[in-house]
Amino acid sequence: MKTEKIIPLGAKVAFEEIFKKARSEGVDQVEIYIIEGRNVSVEVKAQDVETFEDAVFYGYGIRVIRHNRLGFSYSTNPDEAEKVLLKAIESSGSVSDDEYLCLPEPSGFYYNIEIYDPSVDKIQKDFILNAAMELESSALSFDSRIKKTRKASVTLSKANTTIVNSLGMNVSYASTAITGQIMVVAEEAPEAQSAWEFEGSRFLSDLSFKDIGQRAAKKAISLLGSRRLSSRKAAVLFDPAVASEFLGFLSSSFLADQVIKGKSMLAGRLGERVFSPLIDIIDNALLSRRLGSRPFDAEGVASRINSLISAGRLQGYLHNTYTSRRLSAKNTSNASRHGYADVPTVGISNLYIAPSEMAKPVPSSELMASEPEMLYVLDVMGMHTGNPVTGDFSVGVSGLWIEKGKPAFPVREVMIAGNVIDLFGKVIVIGDDLRFYGNTGSPHILFRDVDISG
Repeated sequence: MKTEKIIPLGAKVAFEEIFKKARSEGVDQVEIYIIEGRNVSVEVKAQDVETFEDAVFYGYGIRVIRHNRLGFSYSTNPDEAEKVLLKAIESSGSVSDDEYLCLPEPSGFYYNIEIYDPSVDKIQKDFILNAAMELESSALSFDSRIKKTRKASVTLSKANTTIVNSLGMNVSYASTAITGQIMVVAEEAPEAQSAWEFEGSRFLSDLSFKDIGQRAAKKAISLLGSRRLSSRKAAVLFDPAVASEFLGFLSSSFLADQVIKGKSMLAGRLGERVFSPLIDIIDNALLSRRLGSRPFDAEGVASRINSLISAGRLQGYLHNTYTSRRLSAKNTSNASRHGYADVPTVGISNLYIAPSEMAKPVPSSELMASEPEMLYVLDVMGMHTGNPVTGDFSVGVSGLWIEKGKPAFPVREVMIAGNVIDLFGKVIVIGDDLRFYGNTGSPHILFRDVDISG
């Protein structure tokens, strides 16, 4: 997957020339953020290629601070750097001044993390097509009741990120990412059940496209013959994918910019025990090979490990340079951008749930025997309808009803409702099988006394 040679901004217009021009225009601080790379994706259905995309991307954004006012502009043309700078300066004239605006100084030390797979450079189109075909065929051949797939896709990407600013910052890194995902449908008249599975890594060798397809098929088959369940309070066991989805719903409340806006359900609760003492929640950008890992954030601040919840107690929020100054907190290296056309906000890196020191992690093979009966949730629907400010949710789930440690029957058309803070306060058992779905992760988690509506 060779990336076309793109002339970087610095080869056409020297960074120092931009900084000099900025100073002559009365700019106090200036930053240039550059990203270039390539993204290849394929989706197959019934062993035919539905879509194939191969896109090279390049762009940069210039951010200025002038008289405590922020300006920003961007382009995909390196020859327009001075023009982009002047547009950024002009845009700063139409906003209010803010005393907390500032760019970070160089961190001095950056960890070397495994996030670049050189084998991606050698991958050809046929390999990617065959990987997607294998992903789908492994699901379809798993059981004759797997009748079709709705999405079987593989994506490979490669990117180079550079950040330079007038305070001496000049850092860059290369990264790769490989993902595979599939949705399958199992049918046994008159019923149909679907299931989704995903795997992602910075390194191709970490993925088995065959295993991804088979896991999805196995999950869909396990749901055939499902029944309704009467309303009750019961123990509920979340599959790692479901627990990760709930963590994703919760994640915005850890972001300091949401705290400032009054949109975090955890605002004003620093130091309080907000969840079960059995869980820790960590944001860690230094994990090798994970999709959210990077040596520095979207402002160039060196990555670190951040403990957000320790034994159920809220330890802090995630910050970029601006929010850390505004809230007088430590910069946690969580500046985030969606691309070169955006200014930094605050975002997670690798956010995951782990057993606290007070917990005794239970092997996944023993979790079902932890309670006499429980609902094992394999899929959740409607998580996007939850209220991220209050934490209230009401979602549809499907899974297995467990009795005496073994599956009794599959369950469908069931709702669970409540408040996510209350829910995570009800954790009674946590597994030892952490899995990531994108940049959120969790082991199995067992909750007590969850409201189930049949």
